[in-house]
Amino acid sequence: MKQFFMKVTFAFGFLFLVSFIFLGFGFYINKYDLLAKEYEGAYPEDKELGLDACMKGSEQDIRSFPVKEGGAKSIPVLTYHRITEEGDLSKRHYIDDEINPMIVTTENFRKQMKYLKENDYVTLTLDELYAFLSRDLKIPEKSVVLTFDDGYKDNYVEAYPILKEYGFQAASFLITGAISNRIQTYTPEYVQYFSTKELTKACDVFQFESHTYNLHKRDHEKNDVLKPYLLSKSQKEIKKDLKTSLFHLEGENLAFAYPYGEYSPGSIDILKELGFKMAFTTEEALATPESHIYEIPRFQIFHSVSMKQFKSYVDQ
Repeated sequence: MKQFFMKVTFAFGFLFLVSFIFLGFGFYINKYDLLAKEYEGAYPEDKELGLDACMKGSEQDIRSFPVKEGGAKSIPVLTYHRITEEGDLSKRHYIDDEINPMIVTTENFRKQMKYLKENDYVTLTLDELYAFLSRDLKIPEKSVVLTFDDGYKDNYVEAYPILKEYGFQAASFLITGAISNRIQTYTPEYVQYFSTKELTKACDVFQFESHTYNLHKRDHEKNDVLKPYLLSKSQKEIKKDLKTSLFHLEGENLAFAYPYGEYSPGSIDILKELGFKMAFTTEEALATPESHIYEIPRFQIFHSVSMKQFKSYVDQ
């Protein structure tokens, strides 16, 4: 009898353990399956992002600045991608045993913004930058433009509060096809993008512009060379994609950022045809009125950029 009860107890224990494992496994699958479904495919081409309120307030007044001796002759434009807290970094943030270069820690981002604030830097809007490049606006010597590429959710969770705290303006170049239609729990180890509601909440700091609808990708060419869609797709496909992006952005076509910083004369022709006023590359240099308006350079702020290097970009 004793052996019988021991067998029954063992059997129930085993069944409980197996059930617990499958329940846990099921929860794991369901939890991240939801995340996968959220980003399955691109945001519908014919569905608006609902940025009406943002865009109505986006016609910002171009400020007039007190300047000395004609003001700045050039300006640094900075580019960020992902912003993640040091404590949230995991193996998913590494590529070949190296931290993803596109990630800047929240702690370092705050240090950089604090430096700008404490040293009286003015963050220009894109409208003000365009006016400066067009020689219609004089700007202070200590001026800078902050841009973010792709539209990652961590830009809203990590960067937005810091920018708002310091009273800074920034631009976000969105891959509009990646935008989510509902707010999802922030999981820093995964790649996530702005939700439509987060876009409207953040437009007091961010000015949203195009980074394509669904062409931020590469084609595999010969010898494993990767060619950006902006160079490999037909003019017709590119134009259709950008028109969709503009539809999502309520027609906002002040600026465009080239995916991977790669483009061609044909790319510029399409931008002109669609009414874009300027475009940004990844060439690292100061922007000046002499810069080609569709080839504006930007300094890339990578994970490896030290505070000394950051200062060298802005203190020129």
